[in-house]
Amino acid sequence: MQETHLKPRLSNACKISNFVQLRTDRQGAPKGGTALYYNRSLYCCPIDAPPLVNIEATACRLSMTGHGILILVSVYLPLRKKLIRSDLEALFALGDAVILFGDFNSKSTNWNCNYTNSNGRKMEAFAEDIHFNIIPPLSPTHYHNNDNYRPDILDIALMKGVALKLSCIETLQCLNSDHRPVLMRLDDVDYAIGALTSHITTEVENDTRVVPAKSDRKELPSDKSRPVIKAYWGLAKALKTEGAVPNPALKKPDKSIAFDNREKAEFLADSIVQQCTENPPYDSKHVRRVEEEVRQKVSLQTRRSGSNLTRLN
Repeated sequence: MQETHLKPRLSNACKISNFVQLRTDRQGAPKGGTALYYNRSLYCCPIDAPPLVNIEATACRLSMTGHGILILVSVYLPLRKKLIRSDLEALFALGDAVILFGDFNSKSTNWNCNYTNSNGRKMEAFAEDIHFNIIPPLSPTHYHNNDNYRPDILDIALMKGVALKLSCIETLQCLNSDHRPVLMRLDDVDYAIGALTSHITTEVENDTRVVPAKSDRKELPSDKSRPVIKAYWGLAKALKTEGAVPNPALKKPDKSIAFDNREKAEFLADSIVQQCTENPPYDSKHVRRVEEEVRQKVSLQTRRSGSNLTRLN
C-alpha cells in the first residue's frame, strides 16, 4: 500500500485480522506513507529500509520452499520528487531476489502509459544499467478524480534476481480509490527452472548449425584397411580352430628355455633394454685399424692380378 496518510499516533489504525501490518509513516509532512500486510502463517519478518533520498518504502523478508529468500518492498515516489539511481540501488541491495512494488510516478509509453515523463526515461536507463525488469499491468491503475485526465499506469513492479515465473499482473476494478489494486501472481521455482531450461535449449538449437565436412573421415584409407581386415580374419580363424595353438618356447640368449613367468619377464626386460641401448661411442683407433686392413687386402689383390697379367703376356 502507498499513500497511507497514517501517522505514528494512530498505531492501531487499518489493522486486519490474522495479518501482520508493517508501515512507514511520513514524518513532518502530511499524506504519504507506505505499508505492507502479510498473513501470519507465512515465514515472513520485517526488515529496515535503507536510508533513501526521495523514495518512501516499507520492506519485509519472505522465506519460501524451493526458492531463496525473497525481499518485498512497498514503494512510493511522490509526484514532485525525482527518481534517483542511489535509491533503487539501495533497495535492490537488500537481497539477492527483490521485488519493488508501488507508485513510482514514472511514466513511459513502453509500458502503455499515455506519455513518457522524466522519471520514466530515467527508469528505463536504470533498468539497463542496474539490470532489473520493469513489470507493468496492461490496464490503467490510476483514475484521476477529474474526468478531464485520462486513466494511466502508475503502479508497477520492479524485479531483480527472482527465479519465479510471472503468471500474471492485472489491475482489479474494485475499491473506491483513485489507485486501483494490482494483483501479481508468481509460479513456483520448478516451473521457472523448466521454462528457463527449455528456453536455453531452444536458443542453442536455433543458433547451432552443422558445418559440412570437407571430406569423409569415417572410414580408414584402403591401404590401411586391408591389413586390418587380414589380421581380423586371421584372428577369427585362430579362434575357430579346435584345440589350442601352441606358442613356440621362449629361449634365452644361452639357448636355455624360460619356463616360469618370472624368467620370461626378466628375459623380455633384458631384450628391451638391449634394443633401446645406444650404440657404443665412436672409436677412431678401431676405424683406422679396419681401414688399414681393407687397404692391405685391396693391395694384395691388386698385386696378384698384375702377376697373372704378366704371365699371360
